[in-house]
Amino acid sequence: MNLTFRPKIALFARNLEIKIIPKKYFLILFVFMVNLTSCKITDCTRSISIEIMKPVASAIPENVEIVAIFNRAILDNDSPILYNFGRGNLPCDTTLNEFELSNYCLVGLTSFFEQEAYFQKVINYNVNDSVINNPEGSYKSYKSSDLFDISGADALIFLDFFQFENEISAFYDATYRTRAALSWSIVFKDDTPSNIYNQIDTLFFTKSQFADIQNKIQTKKEIYQDASWYLGKRFGTKIIPTWTSDERTYYQSFQPEMQKAEKYAKNYEWLNAGAIWNKQTKNKNQKIAAKACYNMALTCEMEGKYDLAIGWLVDSNNILTKNNFEHRANCHRYMRFLTLRKYEVERLEKQIRN
Repeated sequence: MNLTFRPKIALFARNLEIKIIPKKYFLILFVFMVNLTSCKITDCTRSISIEIMKPVASAIPENVEIVAIFNRAILDNDSPILYNFGRGNLPCDTTLNEFELSNYCLVGLTSFFEQEAYFQKVINYNVNDSVINNPEGSYKSYKSSDLFDISGADALIFLDFFQFENEISAFYDATYRTRAALSWSIVFKDDTPSNIYNQIDTLFFTKSQFADIQNKIQTKKEIYQDASWYLGKRFGTKIIPTWTSDERTYYQSFQPEMQKAEKYAKNYEWLNAGAIWNKQTKNKNQKIAAKACYNMALTCEMEGKYDLAIGWLVDSNNILTKNNFEHRANCHRYMRFLTLRKYEVERLEKQIRN
C-alpha cells in the first residue's frame, strides 16, 4: 500500500481550495440531486372531486309531468328467494322473497324521482294497492288505457322482471358476488313509442360481509333490501338527467402563487383560482406556465367555456415540447374529454326542465 497516496490527494485539494464535504451533508446533497433530476411535471398532478350532471341516452318527453309506477314482476308474495350461499350448503332463506325486494326496488325509484323533482308528481302503485286489486283478478287484467285513467299519469313505468341470482360466487379479488337481473318498460299516454330497458347489476360482498350474511339472517335481509332500493335508484339515473361525482386532474406547484390558487380550487372558488393561474401562464419558468395553462382549462370547464378550455390545453402542450410525452398525453386526453363533454352538455340542455 502506498502511504503517500492520501497526502497527495489532500495536497491537491488544498491547492485547488476544495473543501471536503462531511459524509452526512454529502448524502443529503446526493438525495436532493437525484430527486431534482428525476422530477417530472406529471409527478405534480393531483385530483379533485366535482359534481357534474349527465344526460341520458333517451330522454322522457317534456310533456310527461305525472308518472305512475307499477310492479308486475311477481304476484305471489309467498314466493321465497332460494339463495344457495356457497354451493347449496346452506338452507334456503324463507325470510326473503322477490315480492318484498321488488317493492323495495320501486321505493328506491320513487324516492329518487321525488328527490330530483324532475316530475310534477310520482305515484307508486305496488301490488297491494286497492286501486289495482279487484275481485276479478290482478291489475294485469287492466289495459294501459285503464291505468292511465285510474292514475291520471302521463307515463306508466312497469317493473316487469326482478331476480337475484340464486348463487353467490367467490372471485380472485377476495370478493363474493351475485347478480341482479331486471326488466322495465315505460308506456306513454300520447303516441310516443314505448321503451324497454334491461338492467343487469352486480352485488359485491367482502369476505367479512359474506360471513355475516351466512350467520345473521337480519344482516342478510338488510343487505338485500338496501341493494334492491339501490337498483331502483340506479334505473332512475338511466332515464332522467342526474348529478354524479367525477374526478378532474390539475397541476400542483410549490410556487407561492400557484399554492394560493390551489387553495381556492379546493374550495371550488374557480374564478379566484383562475385569476391567479391566468397570471402564471406568463411565468418565465416554462413548467409553471405549462401547469397554469392546464389548470386554466379546468377553470374554463367549470365555467362552461369548453372551446376556451381546449385552447388553454393547446397552449400548455406547446409550452413543453421536448421530453414531456406524459404531459402531452394528459393534454390530449383532456382535450378529447372536453370535446365529448361539450356535446353532452348540448344534449343535456334539451333534457333539463325549468
